[in-house]
Amino acid sequence: MTELHQSRIFTPQVEYSLFLIRDEDDYDSQPPEGIGIAYLPVAHGVVYVASTVQEHETTAQVHVWPGTPPQRAEGELLGQVALFSKSGRVSVHSMTGGPEGQWLELEGPAQYGLRVYRIGGGPAAQARRDEAVRRIGDGEDIEMPTDLESYVIDMWR
Repeated sequence: MTELHQSRIFTPQVEYSLFLIRDEDDYDSQPPEGIGIAYLPVAHGVVYVASTVQEHETTAQVHVWPGTPPQRAEGELLGQVALFSKSGRVSVHSMTGGPEGQWLELEGPAQYGLRVYRIGGGPAAQARRDEAVRRIGDGEDIEMPTDLESYVIDMWR
């Protein structure tokens, strides 16, 4: 069994039902066409992760492994892709906001395997978000739910 090398939790804001995993220096800022819910489109230096819920804050726990980790039993596997990191540093953040200095050091510039798992989400989570938006719009003093969905991202070289 491969042992975990390092781990970090990011809290990206999902915008336009997307957030991204990107290289520090070298990435394409325009998402490819045809982004779907259970699809991980890859552009130059960036992976776009599609959410089942519109605008909200989520958590993404990134695990970096020295080799290919076993597949996880929990969560929905959204896909497995390859990401080339020119800088050897990646971040997870919103479509329009930057990482604000929150970078994860990898094992240097290389191509990395990447699997993304979603926990939660779906129509029930979207309904909870919509209900909170309605209640806030009606003047209620409530917080937006922050537990609508979460993500686990496994990376390896």
